[in-house]
Amino acid sequence: MECDDFKSNVSDKASLQRGLSTYMNYCYGCHSLKYSRYKRVAEDLSIPLEMYENNLIYDGSKIGELMNISLQKDDAIEWLGAYPPDLTLEARLRRPDWIYTYLRNYYPDSSRPYGVNNRVYQNVNMPHVLEDLQNSLPKAEYDLLIYDLTNFMTYVADPTAEQRKRIGIYVLLFLTIFTAFAYLTYKEFKKDLK
Repeated sequence: MECDDFKSNVSDKASLQRGLSTYMNYCYGCHSLKYSRYKRVAEDLSIPLEMYENNLIYDGSKIGELMNISLQKDDAIEWLGAYPPDLTLEARLRRPDWIYTYLRNYYPDSSRPYGVNNRVYQNVNMPHVLEDLQNSLPKAEYDLLIYDLTNFMTYVADPTAEQRKRIGIYVLLFLTIFTAFAYLTYKEFKKDLK
């Protein structure tokens, strides 16, 4: 199946904040973000630490801790049939457009344990936790929710991407100036050799 068009914008803090909220309320019960820290995410997304702690940390974890779930592996295997994967690097592994397409392609399938299947990942062993939202929101609003969630997962997979882009401009500018000076110096040395 061909993936839907998805262009992430990890500099859109409002989108990332909405994506974080969706992730914490619908995905975080099973899927950890074990390579991210609550504090780093809060600071990067301009969320006051106290607000983040009071509204988005549900298990008593401290703000400086890694975003691990409290679901135990044995319980997950017993209840779900498998331990849900960590999603920190999923956007780098599968690409954001794959995630976006995957989340938009659940459909009812009574032959599956959770009553749903997925056109992108057939026979996936994951319930459609956003089904109520998909059924109650207008399509454009649901697609925006999926966009925000995917955008957040893209940010989590590479939280320094925006900073690297900003610094990269200065590095290229420095290298251009350095190359110009190196060339002028080379010309001066070449004159002295003649």
